[in-house]
Amino acid sequence: MARAERPLDPDADPVQAFAAELRRLREQAGRPTYQALARRAHRSSSSLSEAAGGRKLPTLDTTLAYVRALGGDEAAWARRWRQVAAAAPPAGPGTGVVAEAAGSPAEAPPLLAGPDRSRRRLLLPAAGAGLLLALVVGLASLGWRSADRPPPAPTPPAGAGSPTSTGPAPAVEVRDGADPKDAGCAADPAVATVDSAAVLVDERVVGMVELRYSPACGASWPRFMPAPAGIPAVPRPARVVLTVTDGDAPARSRDFTIDYAGISSYGNLLTSTRSCVWAEVRITGDGWTSPPGRTGCYRGATQVRPIP
Repeated sequence: MARAERPLDPDADPVQAFAAELRRLREQAGRPTYQALARRAHRSSSSLSEAAGGRKLPTLDTTLAYVRALGGDEAAWARRWRQVAAAAPPAGPGTGVVAEAAGSPAEAPPLLAGPDRSRRRLLLPAAGAGLLLALVVGLASLGWRSADRPPPAPTPPAGAGSPTSTGPAPAVEVRDGADPKDAGCAADPAVATVDSAAVLVDERVVGMVELRYSPACGASWPRFMPAPAGIPAVPRPARVVLTVTDGDAPARSRDFTIDYAGISSYGNLLTSTRSCVWAEVRITGDGWTSPPGRTGCYRGATQVRPIP
């Protein structure tokens, strides 16, 4: 049996009032478990539970992940967070409140619309490399938004030194399997998508798999970017399986699975300064699995090469 959450007094302080509102949002969504929210939000269940605990104000990033997993209005919650951050006592080191106060919420594409079919024949079309490349380039030009794009950096005060190209120091240890946001790698100003490929369901492009690389961390991770509104929907319920693999030692691989919600999602880190790594995305449902969408293999700052 799940442990009951500690009582809150919304009149005591702004942080407890904010936590009470988060709990109310969860109640309105049917009170999913924190384990279920963790799969949707790419956050640990303990960090999401603490966000609604009322002991301290969660970071903006964790708040938006919590809200996004419950289908809430991210822009409205970002405004509410900033109001509470301004009224709450000064944050201690490492809380992330001051650093995130100037950031803007990541926007996600609208949910895809279309008929729900429980089973589909999933085939990878026999398209030439040129045609597939044209599809990817065309989709990339449609302005999909990123779930792990860092917020704009604040303007440094007069006389302050310019930020270096290597970016800020990672927040936690950069290790295989770490969350790129928690490790600080997603906030590297030099982070880039080094290769991408189409993801198909029923011979239709429903999104892209991207291989992201952070020079500051020397690590890569996979990202799934769903197609914009107007593309036929993926039948639900479905899951997005994001994998990053060492091309020189395929047994070294990291998977992350998240519920499909029509928004961008990302997987975990794999250190990649000496190994060639590639990203893969598969979408799975009840009795069906899409063909894998795979990027090329990337080694540090060297050229991307095809994988078998």
